[in-house]
Amino acid sequence: MHLTSPMPLVVPLAIVGLSAIQGAAAKCSDGLVNVVFNTGHGGYTEQRWKQIHSASNWLTFDFGLADKQIPMLHMTNKSIYHAIDIVNGENPPDFMLTFNEPDNEYGSNPREVILQPEEAANLIQPLLKKRGNHTKFIAPVPAFEKLNWLPEFYGNCSCQDAFSAYNVHIYNKTVEQAKDRINDFHKKWNDKPLWITEIAPGQYTGACPSPIPWDHTTKFMQDIYAWGEKNEWIHKIFWNSANEINCTDTNVAASFLIDFKNESTPLLDPFNKLTCS
Repeated sequence: MHLTSPMPLVVPLAIVGLSAIQGAAAKCSDGLVNVVFNTGHGGYTEQRWKQIHSASNWLTFDFGLADKQIPMLHMTNKSIYHAIDIVNGENPPDFMLTFNEPDNEYGSNPREVILQPEEAANLIQPLLKKRGNHTKFIAPVPAFEKLNWLPEFYGNCSCQDAFSAYNVHIYNKTVEQAKDRINDFHKKWNDKPLWITEIAPGQYTGACPSPIPWDHTTKFMQDIYAWGEKNEWIHKIFWNSANEINCTDTNVAASFLIDFKNESTPLLDPFNKLTCS
């Protein structure tokens, strides 16, 4: 009789242990994990994309409609009217990113604005008036989210309700700093979900960190996705970058998944094994 009595205790403990293990390795929410392919050195290629098994979607700075790509609207009339044709065509995309960093001409010093808020508001109006019935538009993303470009844009276009999600770019050395910036943005713009369409532990003082602090980058990446999983208002996070580019871009000099030779970096395997837990 004594031999059988421990069994009911052992089995539940084993089940509890198994459940804890399964919970610790829970997969990320569908659609949360995504990547950015930067232009230069080949940018997106099918070979590179096939190596990134965990990502749901990818973007690049182009209005493309390749498999799993989310197109990005350029800041030209030509792009606006092309987008009108696409969203009203036979196979409209599920999502479309709108203006990317219109408040910052990359490389300009002092900083120059590509489009003033009023110009951007006027430019996008034809698309919003002929938006089709399927594609969801993601709000413009400023380079400097604390400045006044975005409020002025919405004030000029009266189109805030036209967007399904807000959008932000985040580069900080520590994950704590990144969380603070994301939370600050969400406190101001909290009536819609958020897409983080660029994130990495950037802002290195040296242009090309050597050696690259892969351990720090890996921990940052794992922590930010695990934190994003816990916040239901964060719908997508795009890791920057899928591919290696010029290391003088200090935002992505230590965060690329695949190098110039199309070989994996120490970051690719942890990215492919993200559990968001």
